[in-house]
Amino acid sequence: MHVEVRRQRHAQRLAGFHLPIGAGPYFPASGEETVYKIGSVGYVVEGIAYVGGTVLIGAGLYLVLRGTFPTWWRERLLWPLVRLTPTVSHLQGWAAVGLGVSILAIVFTTVAPDVVAGLLVVLAMAAYVVAVGLFLFSTWLSRRSAA
Repeated sequence: MHVEVRRQRHAQRLAGFHLPIGAGPYFPASGEETVYKIGSVGYVVEGIAYVGGTVLIGAGLYLVLRGTFPTWWRERLLWPLVRLTPTVSHLQGWAAVGLGVSILAIVFTTVAPDVVAGLLVVLAMAAYVVAVGLFLFSTWLSRRSAA
């Protein structure tokens, strides 16, 4: 015997509220086509994360190697920083590299074996904590008074 409880809205009636027919989430029957596939959304999110992590690593390496921010960043992206010294630029660069590595490590967990994926998650969390610490320290350095 096959019963479609969700389609008949029994769950809403048991919870104490009614939704009119056609309202609420749509749950397609098995084998029924939808506008998009749920699995493909995951691939799109992974692709965006790959690009974002790679851009962060590239921008961070740029800051580490140059030791200064590009001029067009000054008015848009540097609001927490007051004095831009080479040390602050280097620390901000390493923070961006750490955040990019954290994002890429999380994305790679989807294709790695279980043990390696667990290690990647630990690496990602550690890289994220270090990146946040470097960002906060460099912001503090840029705002402290010159002695």
